[in-house]
Amino acid sequence: MTKLEEIMEEVIPVFNGITDELESYELTKEQYEWFLVEASKKEELEERFETLSDIHDRTVEENQRYKQALEFYADEEHYKEKLISEAQYDADGICISNDEYAPPIIYFDSGEKARQALEDEE
Repeated sequence: MTKLEEIMEEVIPVFNGITDELESYELTKEQYEWFLVEASKKEELEERFETLSDIHDRTVEENQRYKQALEFYADEEHYKEKLISEAQYDADGICISNDEYAPPIIYFDSGEKARQALEDEE
């Protein structure tokens, strides 16, 4: 039986009106000290929980940034050149200009999305 269960076994009958010892019930020194220790443990655990919650939130945000960066680099469309103008032909069917393509979007990024995702963590 835990210390709390022992104390509750004594106290519950008093609070449930089974005995009339409510007014005269006092914690023993040992019980009082135990409650103080447990109360300080509770405060410490609450502080730890808040710290861990903050760490969790930052980790979730960090993972989201990394995921977005990876999705950008994984998208095959970002590696393809884009057609900006089609070849033109004169009236005789002679090609007067070739298809023109813009470089792939990944060319312009040069790793910027990755650096930005990594910098945001600092």
